[in-house]
Parts: sequence; C-alpha cells; structure tokens
Amino acid sequence: MMRVFPLLLAAVFTMARASAATPAKPPGKDERLRLAGEVFKIFEAKCADCHGAHLPKPKGKFGYVLDLKRVSENQKYIVGGDPKESELFQMVKNDEMPGEDADVPPLTPEEKKTVEAWVLAGAPHELPAGVSATPAAPETRQEPKVSFLRRVANWLGKFHPVSTHFPVALLLTAVLAEAIAWWLRREEWMLLVRFLTVLGALSSVPTTVLGWLSNFPTVSGSELATIYRFHQILGTATSVWALVCATLVCIAECEEGSLARRRFRGSLLLGAFLIGIVGFLGGALNAGGIGHYKF
Repeated sequence: MMRVFPLLLAAVFTMARASAATPAKPPGKDERLRLAGEVFKIFEAKCADCHGAHLPKPKGKFGYVLDLKRVSENQKYIVGGDPKESELFQMVKNDEMPGEDADVPPLTPEEKKTVEAWVLAGAPHELPAGVSATPAAPETRQEPKVSFLRRVANWLGKFHPVSTHFPVALLLTAVLAEAIAWWLRREEWMLLVRFLTVLGALSSVPTTVLGWLSNFPTVSGSELATIYRFHQILGTATSVWALVCATLVCIAECEEGSLARRRFRGSLLLGAFLIGIVGFLGGALNAGGIGHYKF
C-alpha cells in the first residue's frame, strides 16, 4: 500500500501537468462572430463619441475604434491572445477609457469580460449578419436643418482665426513700446503706446464676437470641447482686459513715474500673458489636443 500511494500521487501530478500544457480549444466561428458583434456594440456605445471616424479631430488621434480589423492589427492597442499586453483592454479594464470627461459611464464588469474574451480569442474582426461598421452614406443621412441666420453666423465665425492677428500684434507691440518708453522716458513713445493699446483693444471686440459666432466641431464632454470653452471664455476676458488697459492709458495720460502709469503697465503685462494662454489654447484646437508643443 505504501508503494501504491506514491505511484498514484505521481500519476495525478503528471495528469495535471499534461492538462495545463494542453492549449485551450480555440473558439469556433459562431463564437468569434458573437464576440466581435458584442465588442463592436460596446465600442459603439462607449467609445465612438471620442474615437469615431465621424469626428474631424478624434481624441488622441485615434478615430477608428469601430474598425475592428484595423484595431486588432495595431499591436500598439491589441495583442491577440494576450490581454495583459493589449493597451486598449488595459485602459478599459482600469476605467481610463471612456475618460472622465466623457458623457458615457465606464464599462460594466460584464462588458470588460466580453472585451477580454474577444482579445483572448485573437480579436476577431468579422461581424455577424445585421451588424454593419459602415456609416450611412451622406446622401442617406438626414442632416439637421440649420436656419439661414445660423448659417450666416457660422460663415462669419470662420473669419475669427484671421481676425485675431491684428489685435494680438498691436497689443504685443504695445508691450515692447512700453518697455522702450520706460527706458527712454520720451513723450513720443508714450503716445505710441497709447495709440497701439487703444487700437488693439477696439479691434479685439469684433474678433471676440466672431469667436462666439464660430461653430467649432466638438463632441460634448470631449477634451476639445473643454479646450474650446476655455478658449472662448479666456478670449473674451482678454478683450475686456484690453479695454481696461485702453481706459487706464487714457486717464490722466498716465505720465511716467505716476501711480496710474504703473497700474497701466501691470495691466498691459497681464493682458500679454492672457493673450499667450488664449493663443496656446487656439493652437491646441487646431492640433487636436493639448501637447502640440512636444519636442
């Protein structure tokens, strides 16, 4: 009996090792179709608002989340059969996607298991019948009706980027002229500063109006929508501040060495700082997100 027990124990260990070494049976075609269809629906509901092909500037420059073939072939996002090395699944698993600014909730535990099973199955991309990844053709989609006044406003808003150059150049040149006026203490330079400031402040008003008329295409809750909102608010604040500077420089002519002149100079420098922030946000809108200055 004592000899039989070690033999039985060895047999059990051998069977366990053999079963562990046996690869799992790959899922059949029906199961692969089911997983691809369910993952497509999950991505459509939870990810397409920020990473859909319909967006002119998708978040993170990743705008093909519904193209499962392209996603599965990009090993930066998906490594078939290995969820741990699949960055897209890890972001989903850790609730990093959808992001905190998205309008949809994170994936449920069941949805995460489905995505994990899809990756383990090799990330199949063939969709079952009835599920189409092709968007409707432009002629078949019903575009929302836009009033004539709204169309005119959108058209005028397109001139906002061009209109920013004039007031920005004038106000930043006013800062340089103010530094020269402080150094030379000559009346003609102070008059030049007043001219540049007043003209720059007045020209900033139509620029701000055009900015509010522009219809920048963003998705509610996305990073670009947040950047766009801050760009609008800070741009308006900068225009108001430029008018404050123009008022200060005209009051009592702000003679050099006076308290009024020091207040004006500080206000002008703050205005230049605001112009820099607004310009940075405007560049981020054109680049598709923060980080456009990375080397």
